[in-house]
Amino acid sequence: MIARGRLISIARKEMRHIFRDWQTLVVVLVMPVMMMFLYGYALNADAKEIPVLIEMPSPDPETRAVADKIDASQLFAVRGVVATAADPAELFKLHNIKALIRFPPGFARDLRRPGGTRVQVLIDGSDPNLGTIIRNAAEPLLLGATLQVLGVEQPKVLDLRTLVLYNPEQSSALFFVPGLMAVILLMISALLTSVAIAREKELGTMGQLLVSPLRPLEIIVGKIIPYVFLAAVDGLLIMTVGRLAFGVKIAGNPWLLATCSLVYIFTALSIGLLISTLVKRQQHAMFAALGATMMPTVLLSGFIFPVASMPLQLQIVSHLIPATYFLEIVRGIILKGVGIHELWRPLLILSFEGMLLMAIAIRKFKVKL
Repeated sequence: MIARGRLISIARKEMRHIFRDWQTLVVVLVMPVMMMFLYGYALNADAKEIPVLIEMPSPDPETRAVADKIDASQLFAVRGVVATAADPAELFKLHNIKALIRFPPGFARDLRRPGGTRVQVLIDGSDPNLGTIIRNAAEPLLLGATLQVLGVEQPKVLDLRTLVLYNPEQSSALFFVPGLMAVILLMISALLTSVAIAREKELGTMGQLLVSPLRPLEIIVGKIIPYVFLAAVDGLLIMTVGRLAFGVKIAGNPWLLATCSLVYIFTALSIGLLISTLVKRQQHAMFAALGATMMPTVLLSGFIFPVASMPLQLQIVSHLIPATYFLEIVRGIILKGVGIHELWRPLLILSFEGMLLMAIAIRKFKVKL
């Protein structure tokens, strides 16, 4: 059993440590906001103003009109027009372009013939993602511009209509901001508690705790309570910045999101506490916490790269990372508005991981005692 008075005492003691170290407190509260702006704007997969060059052997009015419409689009920015491209590779190097659009001689004349004509698009494939965007967008853009210039409608062979759900504008922010919440909460929470026990060892105050009536469970729980509130404040800051700066709205139940976030924070704090019981110095604890949370979460949790596209060995590792399950939860609630019936499995796994890590941390602390 946990004595309420002793638990409150150790929590109050930890809270005093937090407020006395005001520099760390400022970092903890300011860092999430800075990371949201930094990563929110930097991690942007929306392609705009892609530099292209146009080869135009026959500068007739129709060809120039199509080229103007290409330049007027938000996707492409025409950096110049050449009469001929004898060495396309040299043009890519000279003009630092991502695509070369090649109109054939007599483009306008051939357009009105039964067989039509062809336009070649050479793409810089050094960036596979950007190359895919150009390849997918070039054909409908050129076709639409050509038909608009000719003043004709495309014969309807197939009436194809598409509708994008959940993120109709295909905005990168709506995808990355919920992921940033998972990354920042895990990193900050683990970082906070990683120094909790290590600080007592380094300052030599562990002995005072050992001779007190406090039990290991009471020490662990008492230390974790203040950081739960502090991490919750960070979560609120993240969502506020996401809403005001990036327009991210919560499509689902905010209370469900808050509950799931508390479970995730508990799991992240458990990671930090476990690290704290294994090291003796605060600096070592901080480095270990950053190494155990930042890199695996960014690379292996599905934050940037889909888990399904990873090799089997890395997929196994990714399913051990708490952020993998929280990403499924937070994106499901914020973007799709799903409920507990769809999210009970990742929430259950996340809860199990948190309790397991906390049990190991308490066990390790007993061994140290």
